[in-house]
Amino acid sequence: MNSQDFLTLNLVGAGAFVVWYLLSRGGNKNPTRLDMNAKDSAPPLINPEPAQSIAQEVVPVAVSRPVVHPDLAGRRQKNLNVMFSYNSHTWDAYEVLGVPAGASISMVTEAYQTQIRRCDKESVEFFETAYKAILNKI
Repeated sequence: MNSQDFLTLNLVGAGAFVVWYLLSRGGNKNPTRLDMNAKDSAPPLINPEPAQSIAQEVVPVAVSRPVVHPDLAGRRQKNLNVMFSYNSHTWDAYEVLGVPAGASISMVTEAYQTQIRRCDKESVEFFETAYKAILNKI
């Protein structure tokens, strides 16, 4: 097989592929329409509180709230992460310094000093910004 036969065989194969692709694209050319009145078939992400029963009469709860464990009722959730912006990107300060979220100040200071010793001069400002973000949060 010489190079001209090989080229011809490749051109015929490529042409056949293009024809097959164009013919296989048939089907519905209309865009899919979104029916806003259709019922949602997905299960709810949060289970609402059950309806309250008063004297054998079922009264639905006016506002549906998520079910909370009795031990956690009344407690406020605390977000341990500290986010800061550097060069138009958002970073987690604890993650940058390599410590778990909510770590003690001594652990954060030690990690900061270790990072400063290891990094190049261009990265010092980045780690310093992360450290200051944690100090400002506390």
